[in-house]
Amino acid sequence: MVGKSIWVIAVVLCLVCMSATPSAHAQAVYGSITGSVTDPQGSGVPGAKVVVTNVTKGTTEEATTNESGNYTVTHLIPDAYKIRIEAPGFKAYEIPSVRVGADTAVRADAQLQVGAVTITLAEISTIQPFERSFWSRFETAVDFGYSMTQANHAKQLTLGANLLYRDANKLDTVLANVFKSSQSNAPETQRWDLGNDFRYLLGDRWYANTSQDFLNSDEQGLDLRTTIGGGGGRYLLRSSSQYLAVGGGLAWTREDYTDPLIETKDSGEAYIGTEFMTEKLKIADLVTRFNYYPSLTIDNRYRINYTFDLDFNLPGDWYIRVSLFENYDSKPPGGLSNNDYGWSNAFGFKF
Repeated sequence: MVGKSIWVIAVVLCLVCMSATPSAHAQAVYGSITGSVTDPQGSGVPGAKVVVTNVTKGTTEEATTNESGNYTVTHLIPDAYKIRIEAPGFKAYEIPSVRVGADTAVRADAQLQVGAVTITLAEISTIQPFERSFWSRFETAVDFGYSMTQANHAKQLTLGANLLYRDANKLDTVLANVFKSSQSNAPETQRWDLGNDFRYLLGDRWYANTSQDFLNSDEQGLDLRTTIGGGGGRYLLRSSSQYLAVGGGLAWTREDYTDPLIETKDSGEAYIGTEFMTEKLKIADLVTRFNYYPSLTIDNRYRINYTFDLDFNLPGDWYIRVSLFENYDSKPPGGLSNNDYGWSNAFGFKF
């Protein structure tokens, strides 16, 4: 009878131990972070927001300091954690890495400094204030250039203008240029172009766009080339002072020539383009654009448009612009030039 009782007691004890084992293991799996947040005088800061981020997984846990400035974040798996503490009227406080172990409590105290909440530059995509007034959302620039040489009475006139409209999710750019040259021993030539690019922003990086481009070029015998396209793109780099965008889509092109014997040509094209702008050159601003148009309806034909504008900033809103352009057609009508390229200097004003 005694032996039977001993066996019963042994079995009960085993069952109790087995039922207690998972709880013991569960308690050993997690760790915690605890600490106090104080002001420069050492007084506790109540209501401070504490964000604990798992460096490996990117998951976050949040806590708020109590009336004494103390906080605790529990149920943290063993790993490295980043801590960020924010409170109204104080600068943000960051602890880059804290190692949490199983069944341990790590202490992380913070003494805040008086000041505004700070944001690191890496967290900023772009800063672009938008005015409430409709007309204040426009930016424009106009430039003028003229040169003359005595030897052959060569004269060159250049005019340029651009208009930009920007609001929270729309960006519309209009560009226009006129080049006219003459000299005593050659016929007068001219070239003008007008372009519009409208972008609708789909978040911080992606956009949908439409474009319309018009070109007149004596060099390539074009009375008018009209290109209308649509597609989309993405900003690979975008900040308030610099951006890099790539995009693509489909376009329709119609070409009327100055020679009445050359038939009007219609064609379908794809296009791939890139645009880069920077204001980080201190004394100058740079904008460069490249577009490649492979034809979808004419065999072995493609076109390339490239522009380069470098503006040297002067006092006030004045500038001196150096511009380069290239317009290439791999398959022009017989007798006409493949290339139309040039450069110019101009003096302008932004307003």
